[in-house]
Amino acid sequence: MNKSESSSIEKRVSEKLKEYFPQKPNFVVGVSGGADSMALLYILKKLDIHALVVHINYEMRGEESNKDQELVEQMSFEWGFECCSVRLNSKEISSGNFQNWAREQRYNIFNGFLTEIEADGIAVAHHKNDQVETIIQKLLRGSSPEAWKGMDDWNNEIFRPLLEFNKAEILKYCKENSIPFRTDSSNIDSKYSRNFLRNEFSQKMDKLFKGWQENVMKLQEYGSLNKKMLDLLAKDYFDDEKLFIQPIKELDVILAQSLIKKFIEQFHIQISKGVLEQAYNLLSSQVGSELILSESVKLVRERESIIKVTGVVEFEEYQVSETEVLNGVSNNELVIKISKSIESELYLDADRIKFPL
Repeated sequence: MNKSESSSIEKRVSEKLKEYFPQKPNFVVGVSGGADSMALLYILKKLDIHALVVHINYEMRGEESNKDQELVEQMSFEWGFECCSVRLNSKEISSGNFQNWAREQRYNIFNGFLTEIEADGIAVAHHKNDQVETIIQKLLRGSSPEAWKGMDDWNNEIFRPLLEFNKAEILKYCKENSIPFRTDSSNIDSKYSRNFLRNEFSQKMDKLFKGWQENVMKLQEYGSLNKKMLDLLAKDYFDDEKLFIQPIKELDVILAQSLIKKFIEQFHIQISKGVLEQAYNLLSSQVGSELILSESVKLVRERESIIKVTGVVEFEEYQVSETEVLNGVSNNELVIKISKSIESELYLDADRIKFPL
């Protein structure tokens, strides 16, 4: 990367800053010590942007984690930024997804500083490769097309100015400007879904399908078009209070469910696939059938429509006796049963098993 290419990254970040912030902003910037976040911090320095650097030390890698923290603190001082390092004891997590836990903790901390110093936003160093991984994960999890959209440059809270640059461009920028950074050894471990996509899936795809990442990025456009189509169709199938049964029953199942989901999202309620299927089944249920969506909203099947009913939803109280539990009791979709353990059976936690066995 020559000087002009290097300055082009700075120029694009500067343009994004002017696009979203009428005056020079004050950020909370998350810096791990890796190439991406160190490059972002250096760019903010070059553009004379004020920021509070926040580094999270999860104490996962012993001395490596400490060296990450030392680098961030040292370079923050040299580049004229205030820095706050926060240590978290990741050993407290007995099970579950570490990355989900770490992300939740990280953004809780970022938001705390955001409020405390009254900053304009949280700056993070997500780049094009991260964007591609986000879209692929949504595809693999079965997200509907309107959810294929990736991360935004700015969502009124988080500022991601590097999304149009890939990892290789950022590494070249670091080399060109002698920006020090650390490599997280845990990123090599493909047990985490993003690491698998980055270390194995992407590398094989690069060899087999040149330009595949750009094609994945285009899925955002298709998702956006799908959303616009649903917006146009919506007025013919539901309004603010009710869903019209007969017209929607004539549609393909997937399209019908997409419109039902959109109808429910009007009420600021996010639903699972299971609840969406239950809502779809209301189309063919008896008049008076209900589906509880939250503590204050439920759907009720009427003769020609499904209506939204608001107010405090009363849950039916159901007592279960010891005898019923021992014999097996079922109430709608809830099944409770106690069985004796069998010595010849082995019970394993699927989340903690490494396959293949």
